[in-house]
Amino acid sequence: MRLLHLTEFPWPATSGALVRTLSQLRIIASLPEIESVTLLSITEKNVSAADIRALEGSVEKLRVLPPIFHPIHLFDHKRYVPRVAALRLLGVPYLAGKWESRKFRRALRRELVAAQVDVVYIDHLGMGHYLPDIKAERPFCRTVLEEHNVESDFFKQFAAEKTGPKKIVAKAEYAAARKFEERTLREVVAVVAISSEDAKQIKALAGVSAHVVPVVMAFERKMRPHPGRPHFCYVGNLRWRPNVLGLDWFCQKVWPLVRKRVPDATFEIAGVGLKPDASRRLPVPDPWKGPGIETVGFLEDLEPLYGRSLGMLAPITGGSGVRLKLLEGFRAGMPVVTTFDGAFGLPLEDGKEALISSDPEGFAERVERLVKDDALRERLREGGYSYLEKHHSLPIAQRVMKAALGIP
Repeated sequence: MRLLHLTEFPWPATSGALVRTLSQLRIIASLPEIESVTLLSITEKNVSAADIRALEGSVEKLRVLPPIFHPIHLFDHKRYVPRVAALRLLGVPYLAGKWESRKFRRALRRELVAAQVDVVYIDHLGMGHYLPDIKAERPFCRTVLEEHNVESDFFKQFAAEKTGPKKIVAKAEYAAARKFEERTLREVVAVVAISSEDAKQIKALAGVSAHVVPVVMAFERKMRPHPGRPHFCYVGNLRWRPNVLGLDWFCQKVWPLVRKRVPDATFEIAGVGLKPDASRRLPVPDPWKGPGIETVGFLEDLEPLYGRSLGMLAPITGGSGVRLKLLEGFRAGMPVVTTFDGAFGLPLEDGKEALISSDPEGFAERVERLVKDDALRERLREGGYSYLEKHHSLPIAQRVMKAALGIP
């Protein structure tokens, strides 16, 4: 079986979405029935030949076509905004229009004609914009859609926050996004979801049963010595709205309560998304500028951050899907404190795999417990490892992926 994978270039995997993409590629390639995997991707960054070789070397059977430049975060590339706005006037919702690339379309059609493709794996709902091209060139191949989140739900949450004319516009965008998502879910042969909660939402939205393929998290158990001080870390995409809202809430409402309980506590915010200015200073949002808080942005190697931290804090507000930062924290042997939105889609129990609270006082109290209770930290560390063994192993993922790909 030959598979063509359409996605955002996933190397290096510096965000949850890219971690998910890389995990799925490895699961697919690990199946003996898969003969080859060809990756056709979009990128908005410079990709070197070394990056391509590294990606090919990290996934067996993988052939990587030259990535095609196309911006996805439009407000970093404002000259593309009018085109997406014009597509919106023609009825194409923003979440699909931002993926529109004539160059990508030509490359896709060439590959579909040249290769005997059995399956096209559409990674990201926005890539569903190219379904007509796939069906035109390969009408009988199997199409599989990977839903990283229930995307229209973000627009619903966004519309709920707005007032006046902005609310009207946001509600219209939600309606367009929902219609596109529902249609795309029904037009593909199979759908892959990241969690059982997302699968339920997909069923309610489009009447489609999704295959829940977990992210595979291989790990080695680590003993984490006490770093010597009550230092905590955060790792995530610093532009993703649920992360931004969660950090705003935490830094403004929770962190002052933490400092009352633990006066020498410190908090380090790391992740992609903040671009340094000409003087190499990060544009740190004002709500994150509190006593004991430092924002360091992107770190190529997270291990030193984990080593100097007593635990990982993951305050998240809204969104859907699975918070891969929690799973990464478990894999790194980090005790985790999160919100109920952060634990969404994961069958976690407060006090077993993580500490969970969406109340400012409750969150602060759990952070204090991590500082004072050595035994609790060890129970959470082992709870995280046990959770990964039970829910995120390769054999479980392979079994579900085979069903999604139509492999008996």
